[in-house]
Amino acid sequence: MLSLMLAASLGAAASVCDRSELPQCLQRLPRPLVSAFSEHWQLPPEELAVTFSQQLAGQGAVTLTLDNQALILTDARRISQPHILLVGHKVYERPSVHSLSLALLHERGHLVEISESFRQPFRFAYWPALWEEEVIADLHALWLLARQDRLQQGWNLVHLRNFNLMGAAQDWAHWTTPVLLPWLLSSERGVQLAQLSFEQVLTQSVIPVSDLPHFRTLGRRQFGPGRGAYPYVPPRLVERWWQMLSPSLALLMGDDFGGYRLHHHRLMLVNSAN
Repeated sequence: MLSLMLAASLGAAASVCDRSELPQCLQRLPRPLVSAFSEHWQLPPEELAVTFSQQLAGQGAVTLTLDNQALILTDARRISQPHILLVGHKVYERPSVHSLSLALLHERGHLVEISESFRQPFRFAYWPALWEEEVIADLHALWLLARQDRLQQGWNLVHLRNFNLMGAAQDWAHWTTPVLLPWLLSSERGVQLAQLSFEQVLTQSVIPVSDLPHFRTLGRRQFGPGRGAYPYVPPRLVERWWQMLSPSLALLMGDDFGGYRLHHHRLMLVNSAN
């Protein structure tokens, strides 16, 4: 059975294959790893490339684990695709904020073994079940960036999660901005992040998960197919919403952002005041 619970040391040792060179890469993989997947899918090794490619399912990267072994699959072409988004009745295009190095940091975060007590605070019955895993993986990537003195790249992770929320198929399962952003808002927080253990980072990243449905309501109205009048959301959460989305919207929209924010922020607060 496929599992996402492996020791942290496995993350560093995990094999990596890009979709563009799967047949050749499979020939270079450790024989026990290929044999394990071949047996799991009941396919000869030479036919595994197609099945591996299908596991990506349009994503930039994915981690497969089996029998205490791991394989990270990437799609460099997908990762490098520009962001094309419809915001405020106008289409915007921006070069990708994603990168192969960021994707690998995230995927290796899926291989970190975390006890149940640290996972539980990131579970919410009315939220995508995958969110817990994605929060841990993204926080682990951010923590490593801080320790490598590359925390500025963490903003690309925030922009990526926000852009994927603004698309036609809103990705709430990967929207980890609420737990990532607080670590990026000041240099002091960044220094603290680098000094903490990862378990301490998880503990200090817990947010009120009951706020998430309010954010989803705002996001669906602002970017989704159900765009229309804004429902009531507590004013403090409206302000928090704009704090989380504004950096990415400004990056995407440039000079258009000021007018866009003024209009939509006012509409949200008018409804929240009623």
